[in-house]
Amino acid sequence: MPKLRFLSTLAVALLLCSSLMLRADNVHGKKVHLHGTLIDLTCWNDRTGDAATLLREHTKRCLQMPDCIRSGYAVVTPDGKVYKLDSASNQTTTQWIAATQQDANWRVDVKGRMQDGLLDVSKIQLQK
Repeated sequence: MPKLRFLSTLAVALLLCSSLMLRADNVHGKKVHLHGTLIDLTCWNDRTGDAATLLREHTKRCLQMPDCIRSGYAVVTPDGKVYKLDSASNQTTTQWIAATQQDANWRVDVKGRMQDGLLDVSKIQLQK
């Protein structure tokens, strides 16, 4: 009987630990490392024509327009997936854009976490 009690206590403890680990992953989000192109959501949503041309030719000047900044940014991966940035990441990305010398072809490497469908950026840099 003591052995059975020990095993059932152990089983409950393991379930509790695994439940806490899953919850912690949801709270902190899933880590991602993306390679793609930075674009503002106004231009992405209003695009007409070839998306590849828009991504390649989209300019710093446009990324810095008030309407484009307000719409927020996203990273579009080569397979066409769109990862929208969260509010805090949009603010830091706006500052990062201003500090770079890049004019067009905003191909980036981004590290961060996906949380509630939005990308929380911890690092962004131009692809080399």
